[in-house]
Amino acid sequence: MKKIVAKKNQLIFEAGDKADSVYLILSGEIGIFLPTNKTDRPNFILGDNEIFGEMGVIDQSLRAGRATALTEVDLIKISQDEFNDRLAESDPFITGLVRVLVARIRDLLKKPLPIETNKDSAEETNQDSDS
Repeated sequence: MKKIVAKKNQLIFEAGDKADSVYLILSGEIGIFLPTNKTDRPNFILGDNEIFGEMGVIDQSLRAGRATALTEVDLIKISQDEFNDRLAESDPFITGLVRVLVARIRDLLKKPLPIETNKDSAEETNQDSDS
């Protein structure tokens, strides 16, 4: 484990990078940007005591998104080996469950997001055009 400080707007990792560590936020905020997000607004904002970077370490895949410090952030960086050692010490059922959940999340991330529609607005528009 290693304590690191990231400055505001510092890139922690990019989509496609090798997943070699997991991070615990001690203080500050991290923005997670999915690959389809071309804006400066993160898809997810993580704060104190939250963990990120775990999915790629668990399923040994590349990073699925970009992580950027939104504020100055104090982090604990846990290497893939340290994480795997801790996971190996846990109940095999829990280890299997974690791997299944990560696989399901990965599958969900591959699917396009549904387009939200407001049925009431559509009906109002249709009624206005009938007048």
